[in-house]
Amino acid sequence: MRRCFKHSKHTKLMCNLVTFQMIRSRTSFFGLFFLLLCAGCVLEQDKKVPPKQNLCHYSKYLHISKLTNGFDIQISNPDFPMQKIRIVVTRPYQRIALMSATHVGMMAAIQQQAKICAVSDAKYVHDPKVIGWVKKNKIQDLKAELGLSAFKMLQSRPQIVVYSGFGNEKEQLKRLHSSKIVYIPNYEWREKTPLARAEWVLFFGVLSGEFEKAQGYFSDVEKKYLGLKKRIHNNDQCNQHKVLISGNLYGDQWIAPAGQSFEARLYRDAGLAYVFSAEKGTGSIFKSLAEIIRKGTVANIWLNPGLSSRSKILRQYPKAKFFPFFKQPIYCYTSNTNKYWELAAVHPDWLLSDLNEIAMGKPKKMHFYSLLE
Repeated sequence: MRRCFKHSKHTKLMCNLVTFQMIRSRTSFFGLFFLLLCAGCVLEQDKKVPPKQNLCHYSKYLHISKLTNGFDIQISNPDFPMQKIRIVVTRPYQRIALMSATHVGMMAAIQQQAKICAVSDAKYVHDPKVIGWVKKNKIQDLKAELGLSAFKMLQSRPQIVVYSGFGNEKEQLKRLHSSKIVYIPNYEWREKTPLARAEWVLFFGVLSGEFEKAQGYFSDVEKKYLGLKKRIHNNDQCNQHKVLISGNLYGDQWIAPAGQSFEARLYRDAGLAYVFSAEKGTGSIFKSLAEIIRKGTVANIWLNPGLSSRSKILRQYPKAKFFPFFKQPIYCYTSNTNKYWELAAVHPDWLLSDLNEIAMGKPKKMHFYSLLE
């Protein structure tokens, strides 16, 4: 699951000369006009925009193009592809509220933590600067896991709220219409490739006024990821695949990534053979215990059981002792879940490196994963 949380002396809400345009949206034009006008923004009428060069090369849902006086951002809704949000940014935002740990990681990657004015739940934050500023009340902890407070959001005085649309987050944010706060979705977590997810750092680069820094950061990550992937697949030892089973039990069903999912792509890139690689789909699949026991006979690695030790696995899933792969090495990111959820998306090169270490059979120092005892 994705770790989401509801995340300065300021006089009035500035628009940053931002133009919002809902394209083919079901939202009331006049309702949005009132909302955005009160937030210091101007809503344009729906009109066709000439195509511009897209500065994003991997993302399916993010389109960024350069203007003479700023940037044009278009975000597609993964569930309703014809529905888009368009923003023209000509000045950087100075106060940004973040609703996901992943967003904090992306702001930290380009050293823009000082522009964060609120986080949804500080207990899920990994970045030491942000934690320190929360303790000093320089960043508002919305504690939104208990329910998003419009009052606390107003106290943080954000110019913009970035949310992920995960779970009931969108429903909670509907209350902010009456609070006259602009909010915008970030669909990084819906991307199906590691570099597509990492590319959303460009979005935060535009919002914070550090696009060139974000572009340089992403280019470096891209080079490292593709370079490591090439070395992995040119390595004869890596061609002797470790066979991986991934997922965990929920009741009497096994939940695992489908064969075309983000996770399955990572496994392939890391030189791991995945037992469910032939399963269609990009989301999750559900399997019976009988099928898991049958499929699991060939697996020599269990990845992501969701718990931090073998004893905890047995306490929560007593039937795990019947899995043929339970006696094999088990790896998970649970030694530091905050670090994983905050940094894995923006550091796919680290994630690939960890999985390759696991595939080689003698993992040394890893960024996210650890061997369960």
